[in-house]
Amino acid sequence: MDGRLFAVSLAALVFAGNCYAAPPAHKHKPDFKLTISTEDTIVKAKKDIDIEVTVKVRNISLHTVPAGRWLGEPGVCYTISVLRDGHPAPITESFRNMITPKKDDPQVAWVGSLYFVPIRPFRSRTFGIILARYFELDTPGKYEITFTAGTNPGQPDNVEVKSNTITITVLPPETR
Repeated sequence: MDGRLFAVSLAALVFAGNCYAAPPAHKHKPDFKLTISTEDTIVKAKKDIDIEVTVKVRNISLHTVPAGRWLGEPGVCYTISVLRDGHPAPITESFRNMITPKKDDPQVAWVGSLYFVPIRPFRSRTFGIILARYFELDTPGKYEITFTAGTNPGQPDNVEVKSNTITITVLPPETR
């Protein structure tokens, strides 16, 4: 009898624990929309090619939302996907050092400040990003670029917002 009472008590305790457990974080609809564009859709390959991507952050909610901005390195506020002919384009050495700095190296320091620009409901902010600061783009090919940003990065209710994809064709340098 004691064994059955223990089993029933244990089952009731587990059931009660499951009933009163914290609910999972509620995923909400995104607060903003990302749109990217460029005027540089066809360019000739060269060292340190200056392809600028314009990122437009549009608030689609009824409240003010922050758009992150890193002074000096605006690209670190986004996850940038750059595919060359369907394969990931190599990242630059400086970007590699930015995202994985060497530990205990007194010669390596972050320069810049992270700040948030408030965007009122149904308003937009536009930022320009030079892709060559982050990716090696000097090899001819078809590059597909997409940006992603989180609504609340690192939190359980975070929703990833993905931009449209743009295509840039890099031609060999001798092309007329």
